[in-house]
Amino acid sequence: MSYIDIHTHTIHPLADVIQLVNVFPGEDHKFGQTGYYSVGLHPWQVEAETWETKVEWVRSACGKPHVRAIGETGLDKVIAVPYALQQTVFEKQLALAESERKPMVIHCVRAFSEMLAYRKKSDQRLPWIFHWFNADIQIASELMRKNCYLSFGHMLFNQTSRACRVFDKLPVDRLFLETDDAGYTIVQIYERASLIRKMPQADLKSQIMDNFVHCFQPDRWKTG
Repeated sequence: MSYIDIHTHTIHPLADVIQLVNVFPGEDHKFGQTGYYSVGLHPWQVEAETWETKVEWVRSACGKPHVRAIGETGLDKVIAVPYALQQTVFEKQLALAESERKPMVIHCVRAFSEMLAYRKKSDQRLPWIFHWFNADIQIASELMRKNCYLSFGHMLFNQTSRACRVFDKLPVDRLFLETDDAGYTIVQIYERASLIRKMPQADLKSQIMDNFVHCFQPDRWKTG
């Protein structure tokens, strides 16, 4: 049974790890080196002069082999990029995800109320994955009720983090694990997650593999 690394920016070609590798505009060299990709424009990269060209790149990249998701994209209230512009760019990628019938990988910093509002208006058959989730149980529950998955990584090693505090309280069929280039291997993340949940690692691997199959199985949520 393979490990699933649902969000990484660096390719680690290991036989027992399935990665969803994030590819941003200008990173075309990553294609062809691994099995699965997500493509998107991150809010940190949004610029008034270039965002339309970059979103068009995302649209074009959706047609490449093994591109399975749009993202990471999202909203971030602690950066200097104008928030209204972030929303415009996110809305364009949300529309693209729905037209292409692909799940989304979401970056969200202090914008969960807005994300929940978007989610209520979006096609909830398409899964969203909130990567590096670090919020409270109420937000987690609301997102999961709307067909969202929550991904956890290095914050599980910080016992005072909200991520660590809520992780063992969430249904395991809505969870993913990730490295996100944060200094831990996916094996270390699984070991930590298994310890927190008091769950055999083999069972955790099996369940997250099931989550991966369900999340990226198009017949479950395509139109028609």
